[in-house]
Amino acid sequence: MGVSGLFHLQQLDTEIARVSAHRAGLNDGAPERAAASEAAQRLTDLQGEIAARQTRLRALDLDLQSLQSKRKKVETDLYSGRVGNPKELASMQEELSALDRSKARLEDEVLGLLDEVERLEPQHREAQARLVASQATLAQQVAAYQQGTAAADHEIEQLTAQRGQLTASLDEHLLRRYDRLREAKGGVAIVAVRGGRCGGCHITIPERFTRRLEENPDTLAACDGCGRLLFVLR
Repeated sequence: MGVSGLFHLQQLDTEIARVSAHRAGLNDGAPERAAASEAAQRLTDLQGEIAARQTRLRALDLDLQSLQSKRKKVETDLYSGRVGNPKELASMQEELSALDRSKARLEDEVLGLLDEVERLEPQHREAQARLVASQATLAQQVAAYQQGTAAADHEIEQLTAQRGQLTASLDEHLLRRYDRLREAKGGVAIVAVRGGRCGGCHITIPERFTRRLEENPDTLAACDGCGRLLFVLR
């Protein structure tokens, strides 16, 4: 098995290269992984914002309870009749007013925080749904990638086994020349002659030369244009 064997080898190598390139180009889920990571970060950020406001709300609630207790005590002392000094009464009244102003300020802050939490909650639900969806998409893509790579690896394994069987039957000198040409010619060392033209550079092959190759398919001949070996398909 001579040139025809080399041509068959070239077909196997071309197919191995094609499948390998296909495998390398498969989406391993990197875009989907980035989207899921972004969705998770968005959810974490929103959870942090809501938690911070809820923490502040709890602190304000304690402040309001403390303020209310203090006001109740001052108010009890003011209206108990035990204090008769006008200045002291006026001071207590002013303290009540100050406590009321503080209470109003705290309540305004509470209302503002409640509004913010209410505004954030729909965003939080949306972020949760987005994360679930993006994780599902990622899982599907990873599964598809694993299936695709497994299929490609199986095909490459089969082609490589065929290649090994074929090279074992070829002359070592031919193989070395083939390998040198293949490395120098972008992976294509031997091409078919179709319609009187070289399958590599497409220059016209003289008819007498083509006939000679047809008569003796194992003749080792190179294209004058690209230097690749020629094989005439029958």
